[in-house]
Amino acid sequence: MFKVDLAIKFGSNEIIVYRKSFGIVAKVPAYLAIKREGKKIKVQATGKKAEVLLRASSQNVEVLCPIVNSEIVDEKMAVLLISEILKDVIQDRFLLSKLRALVAVPSGMNEEQLIKIKHVLQESGINDVSFVINSVGARNMLDIDSQAHIMVVDIGKYLTDISILNEYNFTFGRTYFFGGANMDKSITTFISDNHGLKVSDRTSEMVKNEIASLYERDLNKIEYSGFDNDKLVKHDITANEIRVAIVGLYDKIFSFIEAILKNLSKEVLQDIYNFGIMFVGGASQIPGLYEYAKKKLDLQVIVPDDPADCVINGVGKLMSSDKEFLKLNV
Repeated sequence: MFKVDLAIKFGSNEIIVYRKSFGIVAKVPAYLAIKREGKKIKVQATGKKAEVLLRASSQNVEVLCPIVNSEIVDEKMAVLLISEILKDVIQDRFLLSKLRALVAVPSGMNEEQLIKIKHVLQESGINDVSFVINSVGARNMLDIDSQAHIMVVDIGKYLTDISILNEYNFTFGRTYFFGGANMDKSITTFISDNHGLKVSDRTSEMVKNEIASLYERDLNKIEYSGFDNDKLVKHDITANEIRVAIVGLYDKIFSFIEAILKNLSKEVLQDIYNFGIMFVGGASQIPGLYEYAKKKLDLQVIVPDDPADCVINGVGKLMSSDKEFLKLNV
């Protein structure tokens, strides 16, 4: 029977959709703007448009986030959000009844959380739903021995997911509530303490995304705006200053890794020493991560060309492959 194959990733704060033969067709922040009219609910906007409404004052429009840290927190609103996303990416109504999805999730998800996601997707029109751990998608982007174990460290905005697996076995998985958003807050604090200015975490995120690096003495700089009491002023910040603000947070992630390595079997540990640790996710895009991680961990390090989308591209690639891969039983 003809099917439209989708890979879907529930990220820390966004939903990513990959369509077989098309690639990534949607990256949508998990915001939904609605208007209630009696018992009826009308969708006003989704994603970035809804996020804009969140910052605007409106008595008539509610902005909700039904998916938080990859988890469904409001099933009814999640159905509305995902249904709107599917309408945008699959515009042929006939095809909307032919959907099948392979869903990528963090390793720390329990069965109850997975059942919620499955129910929401089925209510949104996807009857055939399977699950895979994020790290399976990431590993699929590597050309290595199928028996070899690697560690995958997925650093998202709010979550860091660490897994160990080979092509046939999932050895370890743990999700930490820690990620890029912690780095944004650290930059905000650094600017307040060292420049005497108040900025939002959103401004800090912009500064981080533009020039942050883990290279020492990186003198690239960017101008930002912040408040000195009630006066808005402009100020420069260098990449090296941002490094001072955030390097300790990467060190914290490395401490998670080191603690895990101490409890592995000799066989698995030897594989990781031989084949390395793979860093993916948005916060793995920072320049200098490869060199800094290799120095701190004294191990082989892999940072793919597109770490932010490595997982979804790997899961999409799995859909076109005939090989067996690890699925979650739900």
